[in-house]
Amino acid sequence: MFWNPFLRISLLVLLVPLILCEKVSPKPGLKGFREDYKSITETCQAVGFIKKCQSQSITGKSMVAFDVRLKNHKRGLGTGSKVVFEAVDLNEGLGYDASSGVFTAPHSGLYVFDWTTLAWQGKTAYTSLAVNGSLKSWNHCHDVISKTWLACSKMTVVKLKQGDKVWIGVFGGTADMYKKYTSFSGYSL
Repeated sequence: MFWNPFLRISLLVLLVPLILCEKVSPKPGLKGFREDYKSITETCQAVGFIKKCQSQSITGKSMVAFDVRLKNHKRGLGTGSKVVFEAVDLNEGLGYDASSGVFTAPHSGLYVFDWTTLAWQGKTAYTSLAVNGSLKSWNHCHDVISKTWLACSKMTVVKLKQGDKVWIGVFGGTADMYKKYTSFSGYSL
């Protein structure tokens, strides 16, 4: 049974990192853990156990992700208005400005954006993702006949240059949105 090729490979996979990782530190605390993790990760990458990932240390880019929502109801926002999401739950990379509702790309690349609106009962919310003032993607939330609360979502991917400005705006009519169910998020790929 020991000579089974699967068992030999499994044993090798488990023992090689232990044998090759002599730099494991007995130091307690987070600093020691980080040093040990880096040493083990580098060793495992060197012997091909794990692929190199797209991390800050390799690409020079920091992680960018934000998740924001309305703090107050938005009623009667007119065409061309920016939707300002004041409640910030996540802002990795500090690209989102809660005072203006604008995300500024910290670096060039592909970004994924998603926004959800809950149109006020029997009202509309025609919103769009704007990049430097140009509309790129639209969300048409409209149900005035049945007088229901209508949730609408949209996700889009855009290529941005460092410093590009992105926001959610009203592209037509007026927008009436319920606070905690209306959100905007994004992250870099």
